[in-house]
Amino acid sequence: MSNKKRNIGVISFISLIIGITSIAIYLTGDTLIDDNVTMLSSFIFLIIALIFSLLSRRNIFGRISLYVSAILLGIFVLFFVGISLFWTTP
Repeated sequence: MSNKKRNIGVISFISLIIGITSIAIYLTGDTLIDDNVTMLSSFIFLIIALIFSLLSRRNIFGRISLYVSAILLGIFVLFFVGISLFWTTP
């Protein structure tokens, strides 16, 4: 495996860790950082992790990032769909 693909796999894994950390900060509730900032940053870093992991699928870091970021993005989408369906504001 080339060194370039391994580096892309490590970058995808690092962006996945940053995205998971942003989700954890979001779950603390608006105490550390504003919720809008943490949700947007976690979504962006998970998208970056997914794109880079697609480029380096044969690397172990790329595979981990591919599966975990796809699952977390699926949960994100279901979360927003659920909120938009059941949100009742006057």
